[in-house]
Amino acid sequence: MCASAGMSIFNKLALLHIPLPLTIVAIQMAFTTVTLLLRPSELRWGNSDDIKRWAYTVPLLFVGMLASSMVAMQFASLGTMVVCRNIAPIPTMLIEGMFRIPYVMTARTLLSLAVIIGGVALYEIHEIRFSVGALLAILVNMLFAVLERIMQRHLMANNPVELSKPMMMMLNNGIGMLPTLLLALCWGEQHKWADAFSQMDKRDMTFLAISCLNGLAISYAGIRLQHMVAATSFMVVTNVNKFAVIFFGIATLGESASYASLLGCSLAVVGGVMYADARKRADESPMRDMHDEEKSLVKRAALGGDADLDSGDEDEPE
Repeated sequence: MCASAGMSIFNKLALLHIPLPLTIVAIQMAFTTVTLLLRPSELRWGNSDDIKRWAYTVPLLFVGMLASSMVAMQFASLGTMVVCRNIAPIPTMLIEGMFRIPYVMTARTLLSLAVIIGGVALYEIHEIRFSVGALLAILVNMLFAVLERIMQRHLMANNPVELSKPMMMMLNNGIGMLPTLLLALCWGEQHKWADAFSQMDKRDMTFLAISCLNGLAISYAGIRLQHMVAATSFMVVTNVNKFAVIFFGIATLGESASYASLLGCSLAVVGGVMYADARKRADESPMRDMHDEEKSLVKRAALGGDADLDSGDEDEPE
């Protein structure tokens, strides 16, 4: 969660000094790719079909998620980004239902979702200020984020590929660099490269470097967490830490905040905590009456039946 909050903060700082959102994403992907290539022994896979299944789907969704997030962040405040993303569990839940992913709805779940919606609505009424372009980018970002997480979980738990976590990161970032650069060219960022990079000082380079390090950390942490929880719970967990991001925007970037908007933000975050707890209780309840052997089988089935691949043990396929 620290990596997620740091990513939002340092991406915003980098954008304020280097207004090239898609170029920054491409640089972050290049950094992650080069870092992974320095440790080739961790890039493990089972067979070429596993690589193809992952490479043909997840990297493009990954690009869409990161690119739309950076474009939205260029035009919207940190508070706007955080609060809008808090409603992501709702479309995630709906899409999970379309894909017939098992989901247990309880009174606690409904209550927590109502608190989230109420908090987001209160914040929006009193505080949110953004352009239509920023709103569209945020909506597109939520769509790509939901689809990317569901596809990752499908390929990691429901129909698992034999790929190590570093290999998944390598495919996401290595393949994603080219379409990201093409998007940057279509966006016209190449005309600003000379001026932007020639005017960079040590502070700008520091913000960019830290954003790259955060990108590496969140890629690894995100994939590991995605293997362990359902996509809806994943979206909530990534939102709970955003309180610090909002206060950073208020204290450092001069983003305005009224009492009503802070109350709305608080309700949204508290609702996220309530939702995570409700999902945990709902997921654990069917397991309580099972014997130890049955629980083990259920857990292995939920993880795709291959815990060794996730841990990177010596028997992981090369």
